[in-house]
Amino acid sequence: MSNNAFSLAGLHGLHEPIHAPTMISLGSEAGLPERLLLAAANDRHALAALAAYAVSCETEAPLRASAIRGAVIARTRHNNQMVTVPDTVVGGQLVPSFRVGKYLSGFGAFGTIRIDPWSVPWTSISYLKAKSVCAESGMALLTERQALAIAYNILKQPVNWTGGAVGHGRLYQGLHKGLCDAPQPANHSSSCLSERRWHVLSNGETIFDVSGNAYSWIFDDVQGDANGVVAGPFSPNSPTVERSEEWPYEIGAGDGPSAGDDFRGEALVRGGHWFSGDVAGIFHLRTHQVERGEPEIGFRVTAPI
Repeated sequence: MSNNAFSLAGLHGLHEPIHAPTMISLGSEAGLPERLLLAAANDRHALAALAAYAVSCETEAPLRASAIRGAVIARTRHNNQMVTVPDTVVGGQLVPSFRVGKYLSGFGAFGTIRIDPWSVPWTSISYLKAKSVCAESGMALLTERQALAIAYNILKQPVNWTGGAVGHGRLYQGLHKGLCDAPQPANHSSSCLSERRWHVLSNGETIFDVSGNAYSWIFDDVQGDANGVVAGPFSPNSPTVERSEEWPYEIGAGDGPSAGDDFRGEALVRGGHWFSGDVAGIFHLRTHQVERGEPEIGFRVTAPI
């Protein structure tokens, strides 16, 4: 195998989806890695095969393996599925529209973030590590104001209520009844209809696991320090605790801390997990030690528009 990575470098850019006839016409100059990379635009299995190829040839052809690895990472990031959250007012302040992972972040090849319906959420990762991984991928951890913007947007959409109208029935809470024994990929459907995992935003886009399945680490930009870690007690006017009494956890909104509670030095986690029970919800909030990872805590990425 040649150690020349030139042909892979040429494909390191991102390609538009192609069809099989185009692949057949590539000619003798296109080797298996090049063909797999082109196929990866439409076929996730091709990307997995390409990652295995890079590992296999690392000793024999390190430059070629490095080029393939870079191409896999670039294509994985390009394939990540994001949704747009519209401008939302939270605590009297506008949270500008932003892009957010449609699904909880999964663990992709070579430790890159993968966001698709087939990936199991990347859990057992500490807050500090999750924040670092997001930065390395050119994205950021979901902030507290952004998490609240998502929750308030979901709250106001009739389709997110079991009764079909705002305030009628309960908000859908996702996987929270303990019917599974670990976080699930988004293509898993519960046998219980009330465990619907997706919510619809005001722009018609859908987002999964805002409630249930696995907690999400949150960068606290309300009462946090420069690292997004809680720096003091929750004030009475903090949007973190400013939830109307008409949306209690009994109707599926989730529970959280009260004004005056002090969790300084810890990080926020939101949503609940697959066995949280009735406290799971779009506003559900807990805190956890920043250096510890847990199998029920994952994370979600954001990016500017």
